[in-house]
Amino acid sequence: MNRAQIKNQRGYSLVEALVAMVLLSIGLLAAGLMQIGSMKANANAAGRTFGVGLAQSILDDLRSRPMDDALLGDTDVDGTAGLDDGIASGGSDPNPANADQSMGQITASDGRNYTVFWNVADDAPVNGAKTLRLFVYWDDSKFGLNKVVMTGVVGGLYL
Repeated sequence: MNRAQIKNQRGYSLVEALVAMVLLSIGLLAAGLMQIGSMKANANAAGRTFGVGLAQSILDDLRSRPMDDALLGDTDVDGTAGLDDGIASGGSDPNPANADQSMGQITASDGRNYTVFWNVADDAPVNGAKTLRLFVYWDDSKFGLNKVVMTGVVGGLYL
């Protein structure tokens, strides 16, 4: 080969190839991190779905009970002021012992423990009605303490 043929050859230098490989590696690393983040979010969504379903099921069961059922009793007779008894506040764990009623812990098929409790306010919002506030808490190793809160009214005008 003579010098004229070597000068006219086109191609990539070693430096250009290395830069391209570094950029490709950074892009693949970013895609891998996004995949890990989406897997964590998917696991959290599964826990939240179970928590909401559990809360709806228990609230529906409570609504179907007679008004004088023991599970619909305001045990500490604190009315609407006590609807939030037992909630976790300031980074602390929930305290179901302070609530009117508790189911304790329920373990789901995925191994998560759900703490379920509720409070009752008699004659709220009208005489003869009861306001129920149900709490479901669970701990997610990736996202910390999660909760679902549902409020419903039974009796009164809603019979």
